[in-house]
Amino acid sequence: MAIRDFFNRILGIEKREAFIDAARIAQIAGSGVVVNKDTAMSFSAVWNAVRILSESVAQLPLHIYQRNANGDRDVLFNHKLYNIVHTKPNNYQTKYLFMQKVMYEICIYGNSYVYIERTNGGVPTGLYCMDAAEIDVIEKDGAIYYTNHKDGHTYNSEEVLHFKGLSMDGIKGMSPIEQCSNSIGWGIAVEAFGNSFFRNGAKLSGILQTDRTMTEEAIGRLRNSFNQNYSSIQDSLQTMVLEEGLKFNPVSISNEQAQFLASRTFAVEEVARVFNIPPHMLKDLSKSSFNNIEMQSQEFVTYTLMPYLTNIEAEMDAKLFKESEKGKVYVEFNVNGLLRGSVKDRAEYYRTMLNIGAMTINEIRQKENMNRVEDGDELWMQLNMTTVEKIVNQTEAPTPPIKK
Repeated sequence: MAIRDFFNRILGIEKREAFIDAARIAQIAGSGVVVNKDTAMSFSAVWNAVRILSESVAQLPLHIYQRNANGDRDVLFNHKLYNIVHTKPNNYQTKYLFMQKVMYEICIYGNSYVYIERTNGGVPTGLYCMDAAEIDVIEKDGAIYYTNHKDGHTYNSEEVLHFKGLSMDGIKGMSPIEQCSNSIGWGIAVEAFGNSFFRNGAKLSGILQTDRTMTEEAIGRLRNSFNQNYSSIQDSLQTMVLEEGLKFNPVSISNEQAQFLASRTFAVEEVARVFNIPPHMLKDLSKSSFNNIEMQSQEFVTYTLMPYLTNIEAEMDAKLFKESEKGKVYVEFNVNGLLRGSVKDRAEYYRTMLNIGAMTINEIRQKENMNRVEDGDELWMQLNMTTVEKIVNQTEAPTPPIKK
């Protein structure tokens, strides 16, 4: 507490009784609808995109490695931080739930903040997620500080893991929801219009026509009576009875128009662009086939997930390890499970790597989650292979005399 109060004083920050909750700040999109984290997450395409990113990163194993002098690396199972990074970051969250929240806040706010609990010696003992909506990022005299505007506490940069999305200044990430409120608002507006359309019987207003002169009172009574009896979807197949020479001229709309397929598909594509996710992963299969879905899934790992993973790894490497460990000890996500490909492709890859002596049998078995076997650590190579130099030398060598 004393350290935090000290930072509060040097930064000139006072505790504010009233504060603005960033989560409630609404963006009015071009479509006229309110776009914030709550309305955006109520749109199924956004919900699915955030869910896919959050769960995809959360499920990946996260290990601590040490780089050896010969270039090899080993998993440091006995490192003091291994359990925190790999299994349980704090006393109430598993690594899965922890990373799920981190990715959720990056997708919604563009930033995720994690408080690093340390011993008196500076060794991390726990990682605790903070509420991104309550944190202000302050730059002062070339240093970065984080202030919780709800309780007034201030933290220095070494106390906080700051995971950012796309950033213009390298200090704070930008919220995809705020930056792309028009695209997301389009989808919300289309969905709202469709609900209203079908709630009113999946048909537009018609025209009641008569040759007689009617008073304003009679027109109002007729309109209300007609709407009550024939405007809802439950009344779609009723028989219409008109009196006094009235004629009904409906304004028709086709079934294809009523389904709003083109508009809804476009809305899903917009969300896919915002979060850089292949459309088929948002259940839009209009432009997907059996041949390209596997390639798109590989691109999802390479071009969508890897930037997030690299960002998270770099921040943890910079703030969790001792100075003497930096450059030698590091964290890394294992994405092999997402890059496995089809059974046929994996079999061909393993066969090639085994035949050229690049992988052992046990290394292949481990990648397939199979137990090691005896004598499986040997490297094998086909006997009918040799170097070009040996072939040339053997060709130019004199033929030995034949003994009689």
